[in-house]
This record gives sequence, structure tokens and C-alpha cells, in this order.
Amino acid sequence: MKKMILPATVLLLSSLLIPALPAWAGHDMSSMNMGSDKSIMLEGAEQDGVMAMAHVNDVREAMAKQGMKETHHMMVMFTDAKTGKPIVEGTVAVKVTDPAGVTGEPKKMMLMGDGFGADISLTAPGKYSLEVGTKLSDAKKRVFPFTYGK
Repeated sequence: MKKMILPATVLLLSSLLIPALPAWAGHDMSSMNMGSDKSIMLEGAEQDGVMAMAHVNDVREAMAKQGMKETHHMMVMFTDAKTGKPIVEGTVAVKVTDPAGVTGEPKKMMLMGDGFGADISLTAPGKYSLEVGTKLSDAKKRVFPFTYGK
């Protein structure tokens, strides 16, 4: 009986953990339900041969349950404007300017599958400016402006 408990426990734990491995390994998590279905696509922007497409997902409920202050998750995907191939190498950060005109410090966006993501705070009602700065694989600096809210 004791010989069966360990394999059964390992099997049970594996069945619980394996579905979470893609998230831990840095794969695309944009399709995960993070407590809300309020995902907004932002208008795309092109800068020097690179196309950026972004979306912002309201995750305040899930984040609050974890004791986190961030309210939204922003994802940005970059593609080569000529080939349409994803660009997944480089550094990316976002600066948020709130409706009162206060700009926060840049927040690094982490690679997640074919895009870059970060959790940000958008707590006040109104229009936000989301400025995404990049230094992608070609080492050129680019800035992609996005707006969110009304």
C-alpha cells in the first residue's frame, strides 16, 4: 500500500502543475483568463519598419485577490512591417501618463510568447497615454504611442 501512495501523489501533483508550465516557461499567456473578459485592443502603430499591436486587459479582480495594486495587463506584439514575422528579441518598457498628466517611471515589459507584457495601474477614470519604448533586435530605439480610456 505504501508503495502506491508515492506514485499516486506524484501523478496527482503532475496533473495539477503541468497545465501551468507554459506560463512559468514564458509562453504566450494572452489567452489566459485572468479574472476578467475586459480586453481592449488598442490602435496599432508603425515606427521605422516595425508594427506594434497592443491590448490592455482589466485584471483588477484577480490582482486584488493576490494583494497586488496593478489593475491592468498590457501586451504588445511587434512584427516586421515587410515580412510580418514576429520580433521577440530586445528590451521593451512602458511609461504610463494618467488623466491628470502625471507620468510614471518606465516599467519593463517581459517577453511572453510572441509579445511583451507588463502589469500596470490604471485606477482613475479618463484617458491614459501608454508610451512603449523599445530597443529591439536591430538595436534601433523606437517609441510607440498608445492611448487607453475615454
